Amino acid sequence: MTVMGTTTTTTLMSFGEFERIDQGADHIELLKGELIRMPPSQRPHVEIGHGLYDGLKAAVDLSRKTQPNVNLGKVYMEMGYLLSDDPRSWLQPDVSLTHPQQPGDRYYEGAPLMVFEIVSEYDAARHLEAKVAEYLAHGSAEVWVIYPDSRHARVYDNSSPAARRETKSIHSELLPGIEILLDDIL
Repeated sequence: MTVMGTTTTTTLMSFGEFERIDQGADHIELLKGELIRMPPSQRPHVEIGHGLYDGLKAAVDLSRKTQPNVNLGKVYMEMGYLLSDDPRSWLQPDVSLTHPQQPGDRYYEGAPLMVFEIVSEYDAARHLEAKVAEYLAHGSAEVWVIYPDSRHARVYDNSSPAARRETKSIHSELLPGIEILLDDIL
């Protein structure tokens, strides 16, 4: 019996082609020239994202009032970031915190200061790993990958080759005095 192998070909596209795609109901990103298509986010995913966004935005706003010396950027849901030119990467994290005065007109340029990706059943491990690497290579100080089903997060930064596991809260030296309990958003 002979089993024939299959090969997969990845077609790369330009950023101009990417911007003109009819999105339809898909969530799309461009990762090193590769088009990543995902089905629309389901309700639990969106609710976790909103909970994280609301908690982080409130904490950052309060921090600006009580600690004027702390310089933080803006908190967003689903903001697009043009990370690199060659090959092009345009990613849209679930929740992000920009660098203070981060440049960009149509999209922010470079990666945000902090990224929060919420893992869904449709995420491929190879894409998550590649996205974490892209964010860190293009300016993110921390990338939080949140796993709702197992109620934990993996935190990546450039200071260590291994991620640290968090089971209690979102906290960081980048967010002095801010702590968001994972139980409050999951």
